[in-house]
Amino acid sequence: MLDDEGALPARRSGRGLAVAGELAWLSPSRFDRLLSRLDDACVNRLRRAFDTSFDGARDIHDLEWFPAWVLTDKACLAPLFRLAEPSRQNGPERAAKVMLGLPSLERQGRHHDPLETRRELEALNAALYAACMKTR
Repeated sequence: MLDDEGALPARRSGRGLAVAGELAWLSPSRFDRLLSRLDDACVNRLRRAFDTSFDGARDIHDLEWFPAWVLTDKACLAPLFRLAEPSRQNGPERAAKVMLGLPSLERQGRHHDPLETRRELEALNAALYAACMKTR
């Protein structure tokens, strides 16, 4: 699905990644099965890194946070995740939306807005916030 730099090859559909992101926060068990069926080396590396570094409950529900976590390190995927349709507006979905907006705020140099946004992220999930701050 992704090449070694974390980008999607031209032959792949960006909408597929957006749908996968939606599935993560809607049904983490189905998302887990999808990742297993993809059998993509880059996705598998991301999944292993997530499983070892994400300090969550260590259960299937941690996968709800996978799309937002991926954006902490692979901001180049943001345009694809922006295609995700709004759904339940639950914590993992809101966190992904926060991660989509944060780089823009940081680039604009508006110091107060990124701080507030990071606080929102921390309130949503401390483990995700920690992963985000490692990349800043």
